[in-house]
Amino acid sequence: MELLSVLPIPLAILHAGDLRIFAINAQMAALVDRPPADAVGLPISELLPAAHPLGDPRPYHESASQDQAVDRNLVLEGVVWRWFIRPLRGDDRIVQYLLVGLLDGGRGPSEGELGRLREVNAAKTEFLNLAAHELRTPLGVIHGYGSLLSQGGLTEEHQRLAGLRIYQKARQLSRLIMDLTLIGRIDELAPGLAREPVDLAGLAQETVADVQRRYPDLAIEIDARKPAAPAEGSPYWLRLAIRELLDNAVRFRPGPTGRVDVRLDGELGFCRLTVLDDGFGIDPAEHGRLWRRFSRIETDENHHLVGMGIGLYLVREVAEAHRGRVSVVSRPGVGSEFTFELPTP
Repeated sequence: MELLSVLPIPLAILHAGDLRIFAINAQMAALVDRPPADAVGLPISELLPAAHPLGDPRPYHESASQDQAVDRNLVLEGVVWRWFIRPLRGDDRIVQYLLVGLLDGGRGPSEGELGRLREVNAAKTEFLNLAAHELRTPLGVIHGYGSLLSQGGLTEEHQRLAGLRIYQKARQLSRLIMDLTLIGRIDELAPGLAREPVDLAGLAQETVADVQRRYPDLAIEIDARKPAAPAEGSPYWLRLAIRELLDNAVRFRPGPTGRVDVRLDGELGFCRLTVLDDGFGIDPAEHGRLWRRFSRIETDENHHLVGMGIGLYLVREVAEAHRGRVSVVSRPGVGSEFTFELPTP
């Protein structure tokens, strides 16, 4: 405590397991708006609003479980801070505590940062309005059929049909809720995104194996011409981008059978992931709309497929956050070829 109290930056020490505050200096206590004596013993997430970046438990758990330092930029009340977390090991070499601190960046957010924050805020508002509208339809169907089942008197065949419709709409709700979760974290895709060495080939193989289990009727093959594809970035977001590309390929097709090919190759300075499918395909005139937020290209063939129109938008955002790019080649009735490129370290 003597050391923490004399250092002129906000500092605290947390228990690695439940994130209770073990020690805190006056500067950090001022940020959590609680006297130091009152803050000790409470989890840091209880002292801050849910949306406060310091209250998010994930970076702390990441540092503790992986025994690795965490460094990020964040903006608090118009000031850019360098937020750091350092794991502290005990005598048994297990991480027992976390040292948390903030370094003043000495400047407010740039116009570019402010513009991005405004864009993210507008996107969330737009998404919530759209989600409220989209959630009504499956909820209405589930409510209606559930009411019929609760009243009894249905024939066995009608009970089966009601159960099937409830199951179908519940799957649609699951899809919408997943989209809600993703859009809630989209502001993480900023220039300060935490990066680490990753193997794009390994991520692709894991994701393909998972999709193969979920869609056994589809022929899903991966051709890893590069046995390893080193990159630098966020494993979570890169895995998500690959999953969204595969999900797009398996969903937008006329039936449960068909073929999806995943190819991984590259040249000097970058690696390339390509997903090819034999699905509905997309009119070339609509290709520009594919990457827009909440844009859904509806046709007679795909109008029944639910979604919020953020999958490919997120793929593009992930690529750009990693200094990469995306592209598409597609024709109706033939299929699509989506390409995701990243620079190599």
